[in-house]
Amino acid sequence: MVVTAHQNDLVLDRKSIDRIGYEPNLYDFIENGSGSSIESELNERIETPFSKSLAWTKIESGNAARLDMADGLSIYGFAQHLLRRNLAALCFMKKRHADFLAGKMADFTEEEREIHQYIEEISGGPHTLFREGALETLLPEDAFAANVMICQSPVPFRTSTNPTLAISYPGRDSIFGEMFNSLRTWWLPLDRHWGAFIVVGGPAGFTKEEVSEDFARVLNRQYLSQLTLGNARYMIADDPFLEADLEWAGFAFEHSTTRGFRYRLRSD
Repeated sequence: MVVTAHQNDLVLDRKSIDRIGYEPNLYDFIENGSGSSIESELNERIETPFSKSLAWTKIESGNAARLDMADGLSIYGFAQHLLRRNLAALCFMKKRHADFLAGKMADFTEEEREIHQYIEEISGGPHTLFREGALETLLPEDAFAANVMICQSPVPFRTSTNPTLAISYPGRDSIFGEMFNSLRTWWLPLDRHWGAFIVVGGPAGFTKEEVSEDFARVLNRQYLSQLTLGNARYMIADDPFLEADLEWAGFAFEHSTTRGFRYRLRSD
């Protein structure tokens, strides 16, 4: 089921997901008066190499259970790449830069101030920095300190057009409790029943484990929140708790459609 947000409504459709991850013109830009794009460069430098990796071969063939420590860096690197290259990342960068220009920097770190000063000094504004981030091929400095946990769930995991979730980071309360508040953690679904939980700030390592239904539901609800906040264009859900979670999020059934259902945000 593909879920789309339309103002105060959520529309659930049974339709193909082949092209829903494509954002028209997201990587297009003007340089020296001519239009250009980094689409082909993204494919050549990042997407094709990852598609040929042993990690992706195992995932695509339905053998996520065979993932091992040698695959951990590829998974972490790709999770970070997906976090940098989507529409929500660009919108966030533009908003923060507008705050910078307006002098609204009370919550800016020194690093953020330097980044936005750099944006002011380059042509193309935030989109230039966005493209640089999307094309980055170096692993993060903390990659070798990461603990990658490959998780198997009894219920399907949801995903979205912004699939990497930032679960926690220092200064923010984690959805998984106080012990995670000092850690940086991310989540990336790998297929319907497998995903990668990435933790930086504790012991490095690689593990595989079965997770509970409750664990999966907490993560799945994050994708619903992401969608309603406008940080993803589509959510893909194939689990039995979608209806209950829509009610949890404050939506009520409105009516059936040709291919699914429409829910509306309650006014109470």
